[in-house]
Amino acid sequence: MVEVLVVVAIVPLVLSAAFGAVSVALRAYKLAEARSVLSSGGMVAMAMVTQDLQAASHIYDDSSPTRLHGRLQDGLTDVVYEFTPPSGSEPGRLTRNGSPLFEPDISVTACEFGYFAPGTDVDAPLQQVAPELASSVKVRLTITSGPTSMTYESLISSRNL
Repeated sequence: MVEVLVVVAIVPLVLSAAFGAVSVALRAYKLAEARSVLSSGGMVAMAMVTQDLQAASHIYDDSSPTRLHGRLQDGLTDVVYEFTPPSGSEPGRLTRNGSPLFEPDISVTACEFGYFAPGTDVDAPLQQVAPELASSVKVRLTITSGPTSMTYESLISSRNL
């Protein structure tokens, strides 16, 4: 009888320890999965922006820190990236020609385009200029999924501007 009481006392302790370990492992898995989704999504988006900017032949003057409007080298195609910040329960969005770049469970919390060109002195750093005068664009993108966020930043020079 004493042995049964000891077993009845020990089994819940063992089960609670096992449940705690499984719970910690599950949280770690979900965090790793969220980081993987953000990493791949961010890299794909930055690669798309890079490809479009490297093929751009003109950046229009209606571009801004939240909007990039350019003409691709073929001379027939325009590309427009537009950032809509999050508001209330709506996630932030980054669109390319009106189509979202990310799945609905990823929120774009920040996206900024900066327009740069070389200064008169070749040794001087790039100077911020009006969009239509730019030869390089700095893109800074922050995306979030649940409690996890990632920021990507790149300075992209066009071959054709």
